[in-house]
Amino acid sequence: MVVAAFVLVIIIGLVTFKKPEVKYVLSPSESLALLSDTASDVTPEQAAVLLGDSSGKVVFVDVRNSVAFGKGHLKNAVNIPVRELFSKKSRTIFRDIAKTGQTVVMYGETEQQALGPWIMLRQTGYNNVKLVTGNYSQLNRANADSLINLLPQYSETPLIDTTALKSISSPVTSDAKDTQNITKTEKKSVTPVKKSASSGGGC
Repeated sequence: MVVAAFVLVIIIGLVTFKKPEVKYVLSPSESLALLSDTASDVTPEQAAVLLGDSSGKVVFVDVRNSVAFGKGHLKNAVNIPVRELFSKKSRTIFRDIAKTGQTVVMYGETEQQALGPWIMLRQTGYNNVKLVTGNYSQLNRANADSLINLLPQYSETPLIDTTALKSISSPVTSDAKDTQNITKTEKKSVTPVKKSASSGGGC
C-alpha cells in the first residue's frame, strides 16, 4: 500500500512537472567573459546616430520602471523594466525582435542598471543584444518622447527675462537722481501768526 502511494506521487510529479521557462546557455565563466566584450558596447554618441537611423534595424529597450519611463524616454523605445525581463510578454517581444533580425540596444538610468539585464539576456542565448555605456542623461534628449518636451511648463527654462527685469529694478544713477530732484516741487514753510490776547468780556 505504501509502495503504491509512493508510485502514485512519482507519477503525479512527472505529469505536473514543468520545464523551466528560461534556460541559460552560458556557463558562469562565459558569462564573466562578457564583461570584457566591448563589441556589444554602444556609446551615447553612437546611440544618437542609431536614433537618427530610420531603417528600423535597432530597437531601444528602456529597463527603468514605468514611472521613470513615463516622465521621458528615447523616441520609440520599448519599456521592459528589470523585474519584467523574463515575463511571458517580454520573452515574446525579444523573440520577435530576434526573428526580424533587429538589434536590441538596452539602456537604463545608469549603465549599471542595464548591465544585469543585458548579461541575463546574453546568458539565455540572445546574441542580438547591445548595451549603452552611459547614463540616460547623456543620451540624445532631442530625440526623446519626454513629458518636459510635450509640456513646456514643466521645463526649467525661465519664462521671465531676468536680465531685463534687473535693469528695470537697478539702483538709480546720480544723473537720474538730479532729474528727479528738478521735477520735485519745493516744500513751502508755514510761519505761525500771533493773535492778540482777548481783553475779556463777552458779546
